[in-house]
Amino acid sequence: MRFDRRLFLALGASAVAGACAAAGTGAGGAGASSFPSVSCAEGVPVAPSAGAVTAQRSLLLGRSQEAFTGAQEAATAEPGNPQNQFLLGQTAVAVGNFEEASKAWERTVELCPAFEAEVQQERERGWATAFQVGLEAYQQNDTATAVASWQRANELYTGRPDAYYNLGVVYSQRGDLVQAAQAYREALSIVERMPADTSAAEMTSRAETRQNALSGLLSVGARQFQAEQFGPAIEVFQYLTRVDPNSRDAWYNYALALYKQERWADLAPVAQRVVQIDPLNENARIILFNAYKGQAEAAAQNTAAQRDLQNQALRTLEAVEALPVQVDEVRFESPEGGQPVLTARVTGNRANAGQQVRLTFTFYGPSGQVGTQTTTVAAPAKGQTTNLQVPLPQGQLVTSFSYTFS
Repeated sequence: MRFDRRLFLALGASAVAGACAAAGTGAGGAGASSFPSVSCAEGVPVAPSAGAVTAQRSLLLGRSQEAFTGAQEAATAEPGNPQNQFLLGQTAVAVGNFEEASKAWERTVELCPAFEAEVQQERERGWATAFQVGLEAYQQNDTATAVASWQRANELYTGRPDAYYNLGVVYSQRGDLVQAAQAYREALSIVERMPADTSAAEMTSRAETRQNALSGLLSVGARQFQAEQFGPAIEVFQYLTRVDPNSRDAWYNYALALYKQERWADLAPVAQRVVQIDPLNENARIILFNAYKGQAEAAAQNTAAQRDLQNQALRTLEAVEALPVQVDEVRFESPEGGQPVLTARVTGNRANAGQQVRLTFTFYGPSGQVGTQTTTVAAPAKGQTTNLQVPLPQGQLVTSFSYTFS
């Protein structure tokens, strides 16, 4: 028996924002007003040359090009002086030469490792300057300059996710989905590495960046799926289930991509997870049915393993018919001026019209569970529909859900 239903890709809240995220720090200035006081190895100069002192004075007066030229001359005259190299990096940022800045600071630390902390501070300031250049270019529709600037920002400093996120936005807009996926994954990796001991505002901003990157990556996977690039889509969705293990849309899309490639053995545990999260979703159970059915057809004939798989497929199909109601089109909405809610469509199935069906939702945020909510819905007549609304926990960033029913 062949049992096919139309299966839909879950796009979720995956639309890419039209505007790029702004940096959390302001654009960097010229840096410190005096040279760092450090201890270097014997024989390594710890005082800047006279030329470097003059160049720094120009920098503090806002004469950036003059300062950069002077710093280049000082670094050429005394290439083994880390103070000169340090200043060269600062002046290079001031004139927008971020590649030169990165090279100068690498040389600074090579000459004197004690500069590491000072260089990291300057790299972050330089990152903010490069980020701002890219943001202004993007707002002027100059995406080539924006991309180049954000790439330079990431070369200078890898402690902030914003530039990687914005690169993901632009690459996605260009249709370069492989680059977009890589950029979003880099942004998520940075968020995971950032220290937890920070302000509440910073933690909120970080959580929002994480969620935006997850949504962007989900959108990339959906577009790859729609282009029948199932292998790359599977990689994206599988990654999402690791970093966001409660994401119903990531698990569902992962299952659907495996279904398209008829990878039945891989599909079964993924489909089981979707059913666990979204148990009243007919499509989730149909995918699981096909996983068991496909494995049974591939198994040796008349074996215990084949019979077991056939029985599991039959039980899964019977469970679809036994559902009291079916729930789909689940999404989060934020009514203007109102409390955010989860909305869904409920379709009548096995329950009698008017019978009360109890659903208990568990909501998750970036750090795990953030609340639960129980609601009841009167079952519509078979094939008829009604809408469901469930208020989300107040004051919490809700990113995903699961539920049970009785």
